[in-house]
Amino acid sequence: MSGAGPPSDEPEAVRGTVLICDRDGRITASRAVGGGLPGLPDRPDAPFPVLFGPDPFGRSLELFAALLRDGRIDDRVLEVTLRGCARLVYVSGRTQGRSVLVALAARPACAVRLFEDLNRDRPPSALPAPPAAAVRPMPSMETLFGEMASLNSQLATAQRELAKANAELAASNEQKARLLGMLAHDLRTPLQVIAGFARMVSERWEGRAEERDLMALDRIRESSLFMRHLIEDVLSLSALRAGRLTLTCRPVDAGDLVRRNVAMNTILAQGRDVAIDCRIADALPPVSIDPPRIEQVMNNLLSNAAKHSPSGGRITVTVDAAGAGVRIAVADQGPGIPAAELEGLFHPFARTSVKALAGDSSVGLGLFICRSIVEAHGGTIAVDSAPGRGSTFTIDLPAAGPPGGTD
Repeated sequence: MSGAGPPSDEPEAVRGTVLICDRDGRITASRAVGGGLPGLPDRPDAPFPVLFGPDPFGRSLELFAALLRDGRIDDRVLEVTLRGCARLVYVSGRTQGRSVLVALAARPACAVRLFEDLNRDRPPSALPAPPAAAVRPMPSMETLFGEMASLNSQLATAQRELAKANAELAASNEQKARLLGMLAHDLRTPLQVIAGFARMVSERWEGRAEERDLMALDRIRESSLFMRHLIEDVLSLSALRAGRLTLTCRPVDAGDLVRRNVAMNTILAQGRDVAIDCRIADALPPVSIDPPRIEQVMNNLLSNAAKHSPSGGRITVTVDAAGAGVRIAVADQGPGIPAAELEGLFHPFARTSVKALAGDSSVGLGLFICRSIVEAHGGTIAVDSAPGRGSTFTIDLPAAGPPGGTD
């Protein structure tokens, strides 16, 4: 019976390419072993990193710098594209006098054998090396124009790919914003219904139900309104990000608007044992505003003030004439905000180190949305706060223009 012979002691053949470069990285000679590295372009006198195209150019420069610094590198991995296919190339290198040897192989641990094969045929003393004071001739204009044309082509391709990726990203963000807006809009109505029915049942059961049942109904209503405020913030953020925050402005008595808003928020504040004082000056000039949007701002400021006020605390809301417009201030007796955190307070998702005394959490959108809405009206919003003396948020709104003006 015939069979296979004994296993061969011959080492498995290696395949790769050894480049002989000067210390500037320019290739002076090359040798293919076992057929060489398929797809590697033959570009004598070209810089070593140029062989691999623009994508791994920086990485190949780093490898060559490490080789010059340490005198040796072994099996550094470089991802390159050869013949249109992405593949891994294992790079090893040695410095010998003024020459630099770079071995490129398709498998790891092949560099030593590639160098051995090279040195067997061409000992180090026979390696081509540039003279000590070599002066490299200037490349021809044709060569320079060819390199520039190639780089321009690669740059144009990269720009097209980037534009395509940006368009796909914009479409994805638009789709996400629409979905988020739809979900938030569909959630807002049932939450308002829950809050309304909770208030109705609480009013009907007052004096007939136990105190704990009435407190549970109040908690249901508070939680529903809190969730509705969050959803309003999400809808506003979506509109702001998409550039679709629209205002329907008309002349409004700011005092009446604030008075109604304070009345609505008083119930929530009382549930936290916090009182709200409202002081409105006489003869205020009308302001040109979108009432629901400014009420959204007031809801945010008052709910924040209530969350950070201690039990038995007091929130003071004042409305005064300021120049040709109106100034609204909301002041609380909370712990205050450190000065280092005030600058970023109106940024998206801003969070402070100050914890709400009522234990409520926040995603950090409310004040960013408040600023966006107020500034869209041509007004300003500011904060004055310090640890131990509470916070005061001030809104300045311009007066309404003459009849017939544009909003």
